[in-house]
Amino acid sequence: MIARNWKWIAGTVVVAAVVHVASLLALPRLLMLRTMTAITRSASANTIIYPPQPTARARGVVRPCPDPLYSIGVYDLNTANRAVGVSTHDLPNGYWSVSVFDADTDNFYAFYALSDRQAKTGAADFLLVAQRASAAAIGLPVITAPTSRGIVLFRTLIDDERRLGEIDGARRHADCTPYRSS
Repeated sequence: MIARNWKWIAGTVVVAAVVHVASLLALPRLLMLRTMTAITRSASANTIIYPPQPTARARGVVRPCPDPLYSIGVYDLNTANRAVGVSTHDLPNGYWSVSVFDADTDNFYAFYALSDRQAKTGAADFLLVAQRASAAAIGLPVITAPTSRGIVLFRTLIDDERRLGEIDGARRHADCTPYRSS
């Protein structure tokens, strides 16, 4: 039976392998494209949006944690002359983080601040550049993005509900804008 149908079996295995590999390569990019499109409906690329505290009904992100306030934006190095400045000035004294994801959903950069021990000034500014861009000595860390588009995500912990207004105001200092060299 197998000897007679070996061509069909081999063809089925080849088609299954091709579909499997194609889905592994394409699915993350398609999911990220969908997410970036949804974000840019609220704000243009290289702009951070500050959504309200997540609730049980929030579904912009699957099962968001209600403890942090999220600030998010799409970076687009093509529209920003190949460099984007990410700024986290004056974030609150407490836990906050910034993560950068490429178009394939890979987290290629993350900075976590626990109180003022890691970020003495409440800031972790850096320059995000395209792979072939050159960055002049500007006094900021330079992070090379593997893709020209992706997502910058800030999380600011709500450690006390009574401080929600203060924390919300402080997180609005987080920014992602096209870099202009002087």
